[in-house]
Amino acid sequence: MGYEIFLFLALMIGVMWFTTNRGKKKMADQRERMSQAMVPGTSVMTIGGFFGRVVDVDGDVVTLESPSGVETIWLKGAIKEIKEPPFAPAHEDGEHLVVPDDASSLTAAPTAEAATSEPEDRPVVEPADDPERTDDQGRRPGPEPRA
Repeated sequence: MGYEIFLFLALMIGVMWFTTNRGKKKMADQRERMSQAMVPGTSVMTIGGFFGRVVDVDGDVVTLESPSGVETIWLKGAIKEIKEPPFAPAHEDGEHLVVPDDASSLTAAPTAEAATSEPEDRPVVEPADDPERTDDQGRRPGPEPRA
């Protein structure tokens, strides 16, 4: 009766070892296939959710180009999967997106009329009467605490 327990224990350890090694081999094969498929022009997604197109592969370093044309350098281990981005490319006709170096061209100076006029469809609510009013930390004002 004593040897049956040891035989069952050895069988369970063997099954666990087999299933663990099988999973590791599958993951290694999947990584190898992805590494071989990572050639310039392939769209990939990183573990952080960044979508880019492979520009260059040099050992464990991959250069990715964003849809706006900016090139960034990533480790091969940071590439999660080969996947097309879920959005359309910025310019399909070959134009390059021009991004200004500063944000001054993105903001327009408000006109005098827009700065002085109130929207007509929105009622003006005084701060004391506003039920949605909160302080800097998101708390609603209430009675003063007792001493």
